[in-house]
Amino acid sequence: FNIYAKHENKPKNLFALKVKMPEMAADSFFTALPGGMFRTFKGIKTSGTLSYQLTFEIDKDNPDSLVFDSSLKKKNFRINKFGAENYTIIDTSFVFEAMDGDRLVRRITVGPQNPVFTSLDQISPYLKYAVMTSEDGSFMYHRGFNEDAFRESIITNYKAKRFLRGGSTITMQLVKNCFLSRDKTVSRKAEEALIVWLIENNGLVSKDRMLEVYLNVIEWGPDVYGVGEASGFYFGKQPKDLNLPECIYLASIIPHPKYFKYSFDSTGTLKPFLAGYFRLVSSKMVGRNWITPADTAGLQPSVKLIGPAKNFVLPIDTFSVPIDSIIKEDIEIR
Repeated sequence: FNIYAKHENKPKNLFALKVKMPEMAADSFFTALPGGMFRTFKGIKTSGTLSYQLTFEIDKDNPDSLVFDSSLKKKNFRINKFGAENYTIIDTSFVFEAMDGDRLVRRITVGPQNPVFTSLDQISPYLKYAVMTSEDGSFMYHRGFNEDAFRESIITNYKAKRFLRGGSTITMQLVKNCFLSRDKTVSRKAEEALIVWLIENNGLVSKDRMLEVYLNVIEWGPDVYGVGEASGFYFGKQPKDLNLPECIYLASIIPHPKYFKYSFDSTGTLKPFLAGYFRLVSSKMVGRNWITPADTAGLQPSVKLIGPAKNFVLPIDTFSVPIDSIIKEDIEIR
């Protein structure tokens, strides 16, 4: 790798970083990755060549001018043998390990052997589109990365001086959940990015299958994983029967599923701060032609808890944390 970095105070308060990896044998690249830091690549065999280039530049006095461009290019690239992980496993029935930090919660079969597994064609289109609108609006079109969203997240976090917004795509979230630890390290993030690139740029798994697996493994409440469990837990329904308000609500709690009860007051009514989220998500769905204006006629930020979730809604005077502000800050549309 050729690395160039500079920091200047005048005429701009500028930091710039450029990284370039000239074209090299792909197998040499993967062999050079430290096994202890990039566990899933240990033993992988590839052919062809890879080259990489990164340009990052930020004027600290004008962060909106940030430049970010990252590109990994291949030539005659092929995976001849997977290493410690076969990334195509998510294209078949497999066992997903649901984790809470470093603690294994339970193992879930992702496939028809599991009675609550729900195929994509049995999930309400409203939910598919609400989740994509909230989590990754360009999922069906990008190749694993949304540079605009990542750029905006850097700008937002820099201005706030803390981590406020993520830039992960659905593919990145899926890879993290299925193949990697929850460690927040640079090497784990780099491993995640490489796995995403391998899956998306080499056609290992289709977009529909990735979305299907994602909706069947993400956490949606206390020990609630996947849409099959979530639709019953909240609304006593099958996923195909969820209506638009219920789907928008489920999309809203993905960033903080354990805090779902704080979206409601003591009567089980959604709190006012979610009204803006409902309007924004529904308007984005209309703008992308995923739903029609007629679908939003009479849309209200209101859902009725019928399933076991209603037993978790606590009286408002028992709250000791101003959780509304936490949830508000984490709601974002991509």
